[in-house]
Amino acid sequence: MSSLKRILTRRDFIKQAVAATGSAFVLAACQPKEVTTVVEKEVTKIVEKEVTKEVTTVVTEEVTKVVEKVVTATPVPTPEPVTFSYLRPVWGPATHAAGSAYEQELFTRANVVIESQIVPVIEYETKLPVMVAGGTYADLMWHAGPDWGTAHDLIEQGAFLAINEYLDKYPAVKDAIGEALWALTRSPDGNNYFFPAPLACYVPFPISYRVDIYDQLGLGMPTTLDEFVEQLKEIRDKVPDMVPLTAHQYTLWYFQNVAVSHGYAWGNWVPDDGEPDDNPAKIVPGMLKEGCRNFLAFVQSLRKENLIDPDYMITTGLEGITKFRAGTAVTMVGHWGAMMQDNVELKKTVPEGNISYMPQLTGPDRSMGALTLSGFDRGFSISVEAKDKADKIFQFLNWVYTDGYEFMRYGIEGKTYTVAEDGTKLGIPDTERETGWTSDNVEPFGFPIKAADTYPDWGAQLASFKQNNLEDKFGDTIKMYVTSAENAMPNWNHLTFSKTSAEKGSMLSEQYTTPAQETIAIDPEASLSVWDNALDEWLANGGEQIISEVNETQKDKSPVKPVYELPEKWKSYLS
Repeated sequence: MSSLKRILTRRDFIKQAVAATGSAFVLAACQPKEVTTVVEKEVTKIVEKEVTKEVTTVVTEEVTKVVEKVVTATPVPTPEPVTFSYLRPVWGPATHAAGSAYEQELFTRANVVIESQIVPVIEYETKLPVMVAGGTYADLMWHAGPDWGTAHDLIEQGAFLAINEYLDKYPAVKDAIGEALWALTRSPDGNNYFFPAPLACYVPFPISYRVDIYDQLGLGMPTTLDEFVEQLKEIRDKVPDMVPLTAHQYTLWYFQNVAVSHGYAWGNWVPDDGEPDDNPAKIVPGMLKEGCRNFLAFVQSLRKENLIDPDYMITTGLEGITKFRAGTAVTMVGHWGAMMQDNVELKKTVPEGNISYMPQLTGPDRSMGALTLSGFDRGFSISVEAKDKADKIFQFLNWVYTDGYEFMRYGIEGKTYTVAEDGTKLGIPDTERETGWTSDNVEPFGFPIKAADTYPDWGAQLASFKQNNLEDKFGDTIKMYVTSAENAMPNWNHLTFSKTSAEKGSMLSEQYTTPAQETIAIDPEASLSVWDNALDEWLANGGEQIISEVNETQKDKSPVKPVYELPEKWKSYLS
C-alpha cells in the first residue's frame, strides 16, 4: 500500500482500460444508441451471358452501384477509473496485502482505484491529529464525527468539503444513511461535511457462562449481580484450575452492561444530582456520578477476591475470549455476537462444553442493559482538495449503495460466503477462506452499510446457528438482545459541541481519568481516593468549562433512547 498524498500534491494513478469485445459490448453506466447511416459502396457483380457466335459460355464482369444500409454504433470512449486515497481505521488485523484478490475484484467491478491507508482503531484518534498536523491528508478521511475536536477544527478551517449538493444529486446514497443521521451530524452552518457510518443504537455486552460447569456444580441461574458474585466464589473454591470470570478483551469496556447496572453511563451524559429525567436543567458526564465510582469498586473487588482473570488488564497480547473458548474460564463478559462461535471453538477441545447467556442481572442501581449509542460509529469526510473528483467519488458511492451493495456487504459466493437452503448468506470463517479473500484484505476497502441493515439480521443468525447445530441457542440470543435494548441507559447529550472538549478533552482523559480507572481495576489495594482526585483534576483543568459549554449550547436536554422493535416473525422466540 502506498503512502497518502499530501495537500496540493496529486499522485498519478495507472489508468485501467476496459476492453470491449465486439459491437455488442455495453458499458453498465452508458449504453450507446443505435445509429443508422447510409454508405455507398461499389460492388463487383458476376453475371453470366451467352454469346451465340462462338456457341460457348463466357463469363464477363459487370460493375453495378448499389446502396447498402449498414448499422453502426457511436464509438464509446473507455471511462477512466475514479481514483482516490482512503484513510480509515480497521477493527481486525492491520495486515492487508496490496493487490489482493478482493481488491482486484472490487477495482474491476466498480471501475475504481482506491489507495487505502489503514490504522488500528485503538490508535486512530491518537494518530490522526498528528498526521494532519504534519500536512498528511487523504481524499477520504475517517474520524469520530463533526463534534470531535480535530474534525471540528478542520471543518471550521474549510478543509472538508460540504457534500449536500451531492447527496441531493445521488438520492440512493442519501437514503442509505437516512435523514435522521444526516440531521444529527449536520454542522451549525446547515451543511453536511461528514458521512456517518450507521451503527445499531444498542450493542450489548452480556455475561456468557459454561452451562455444563454450572450443572456439574449444581449452580442455579442467578437473578442479581450479588448472587453471581457468590457463584464466582464457589467456582473459585471448587474448580481452582479454572478462571471464574474473564473478559472478551482486557479492557473495562467489555463490562459495559455490568456498568449500566451500577448506573454508570460511560461516555454518555446524565442529569445532575437532583434533576429530573425528562428534561433536566443541567446534565453532566456519567463518570461524575456515584455509579461510576461504585462500578470501579466492583471491578476492584473481583481482583481482591481472585474472581477475575489474573491476566485481565495486566498481560498484553492476550484476550480472555481465547481462554473461554479453550475451556479454561467459566464465565465471560463479551460482545453479544460471539456466543455461537464460542460454542464452536469450545467443542473442539471440550466436546461436551456448552455456553449460553445469563439473563440481564439486577445490579445496585438497575438491571444490566446496553448503552444508548449515537446511531453511528465514526465515518468519513472528503478533503476540499478532492473537489475536482467529488462527483466521481459519489458515482462510486452510488454504485456501493445500488448495484454494488451485495458485493460490498457479502463479497462473492464461495469466496466469502455460502448460501443456505433458504437463501440466507452465511459468512465463511477466515480460517476457511483463500488468502486474498480474508477479512484483513476486505476491511480496508469497506464503506458504511445502510442504516436499515445495522440491527441484527435474525434470518442470517438463525441460518448460522442451524449450520453449526446450535439452533437451541437462537432464542436465548434474541431474548438477550431485546432485554439489553429495553434496559438500555439513555443519553442526555445530543452530540453537543464543546470548544474546550475539542481542545483538551482527550488530554484530560489521558492525563487524569483513564489512568485512575486502570489503577483501581488493576491494583486491589488502590484507594478509591485515586478516582476522586482524578475527577477533581479533570474538573479544575477544563472539565467545569466543558460542562458549562454543553449546558449553555444544548437547550433541549431530553433523554435519547430509540425503541428497538423486534420484527414480528421473531417474537415467538421471546416466549
